Amino acid sequence: MDSLKEAALLAGRSGLDQEIGCVDISETPDSNEWLRPKEFLITTGYSIRGDLSKQMALVQSLANVGGAALAIKFGRFIGDIPQEMVELADRVNLPLLSLPNNIPFIDITYPIMQRIVNEQAQDLEYSEAVYETLTKIALETNSTEEIPQAIEKLIHKKARIYPYVLTQQAIHQLVGWQLFPIQVKNVTYGYLAIQSQGALSKREIVTVRHASVIVALQLMSYRLAAESGWNERRDLLDDLISGRFTNYDLVQLRAQEFGFSLKGEKELAIFNVDNFASYLLQKQVSERQAVALRRDLFRCIQRLILQTQAGNRNFLTAQQNDKIILLCSAHVISWKKIIPEIREQIFHLEPSLTVTIGISEAIHKIEEIPQAYKTANHLIYLSRKLYGPGHTLSEKDAELYLILEQIDHKAIFEDTFRDIIQSKHAKAYFLTLQTYLECQGNHSQTAAILFIHRNTLRYRLQQIQKLLGRNLDDPETRVFLWLLLKGRKLHYS
Repeated sequence: MDSLKEAALLAGRSGLDQEIGCVDISETPDSNEWLRPKEFLITTGYSIRGDLSKQMALVQSLANVGGAALAIKFGRFIGDIPQEMVELADRVNLPLLSLPNNIPFIDITYPIMQRIVNEQAQDLEYSEAVYETLTKIALETNSTEEIPQAIEKLIHKKARIYPYVLTQQAIHQLVGWQLFPIQVKNVTYGYLAIQSQGALSKREIVTVRHASVIVALQLMSYRLAAESGWNERRDLLDDLISGRFTNYDLVQLRAQEFGFSLKGEKELAIFNVDNFASYLLQKQVSERQAVALRRDLFRCIQRLILQTQAGNRNFLTAQQNDKIILLCSAHVISWKKIIPEIREQIFHLEPSLTVTIGISEAIHKIEEIPQAYKTANHLIYLSRKLYGPGHTLSEKDAELYLILEQIDHKAIFEDTFRDIIQSKHAKAYFLTLQTYLECQGNHSQTAAILFIHRNTLRYRLQQIQKLLGRNLDDPETRVFLWLLLKGRKLHYS
C-alpha cells in the first residue's frame, strides 16, 4: 500500500503472513477489552502515553486474541520507541509497525477494508457456486458417488467419502489424508477425506463444508430409506430363498418396488462376517452398537455393488444378522474386482473383522433360489474348513469338493492309507505323495518343491508304493489317490 511505504517494521517479522480480517482505530484506555482475532489495530497511543505497562499490555492482549498486527504513531505522543515493547512483539510474533505522523488513518483503513470486502464478496460468490454445483450433482444423481470427483475438480485435491464411522486404527493408516467428520446433531455418520499434506486454504475449507452438508443430507436420506424398506426387502428375500411364494406375477411386482427384475439368469452371494458373535463379546459391544455396525457393513457392500454396476439398481440385497445376501443378474458383477474392494472397505470400517463369501452358480428359475441359498451357505462352511476365515469360494471352484462330500470318503481314505497312517514317517509320506501327484509325477519338480535330493524322493516313493500296495505309475491310481488327498481336509481338519 502506498500509504504504508514509509512505515517501519519494528518487530514480529515471523507473523507477517497472518491474515487481516478487520481493521480498527482505538484511542481509549480500555481498548484491550474490545480486541478481536485477525485485527489490524491502529493507534497514536494517546491513552497509553507515558505508561509502559499499558503499552506492553496492549501488545500482549492483541497477541492473545490472535490479532494480525499493531501499528502506532510513536512520534505523536509516546516518543521514543520502548525497547521492551519491541522485544515483547518479537516474542509473541505480533508485527509491530511504526507509522509516520503525517499519514491520515483513513488512508490505511479504507484500502484495507475495501480489500477485505472485495475478498468477502468473491468468497461468497465462490461459496454459492460450490453449493450450486454440489447440490445439482446430488439432486441429479441422488447419490454421493460423484461428489468426490466434483470436489477434486474444485480444489485439485483427491477426495474420498467414507459413509460410516472409522476406527482409530483405520484413521491412523490414512496417512496424507485430512478427515472431516460428517455430522448431524453432533453424531458422526462418516468422513470426508481430502489428500493434503498441509493445511487447507480458506476456499478449500468452504468446499469441504458445503460437501459435508450435502453428504450428510444424502446419508440421512439413505438411512431413512433403508429403515423404511428394511423389513420389506428382507421379507421379499426371505420368501425367495425359502420358496414361500405361489404366484410368480405377485412376487415379481413386489421385486419391482425395489427396482429389481426376476427375469433372466441370477446368481446369489452371501457375505458372512467371521466370528461376529465372538467379536461382539470380546469388544463388549452394546446391542445398539452392534446394530449400527451391521448396518454399516450392509451399506458398505451395497454401495460398492452399486458402484460396480454403474448405478444400475437391478439387484436385491438384505441382511440377516451377520449375513448380507445379494441376489443379482448373473455374469454382471466382476467378483475379482469388487471382492478386494469390499475387503478393503470392511478393513477401514473395523480392521479386526473379516468376511467369508459364498457365490452360487447361475440360477435359471426363481424356483432354484432356495437351493442356491443353501449352496452359498454351504460354500461358506467349506471355505472356512478348507482355507480358514476371510476367503471366497464359488460353486464352480468348489465342484470337486461338493462331489467328494457325497462319497464315504473317510472309510475309503482310512482303508487305502492304513499302513501309511500307522507309519512313523506318515507326515513326510503324505506330504511327498501330495506334492508328487500335484506335480503330475514330475520327479525334478517334486524334489525341488520339497527341498530334497531326487534319490531321497525316489526312496520315499518306493516306500509309499510298498505301504499302499499300488503302482504310482498307473494313471488311474494317481487320480484315485489325488481325489482322496483333496478330500482329506473335508474330514480331517
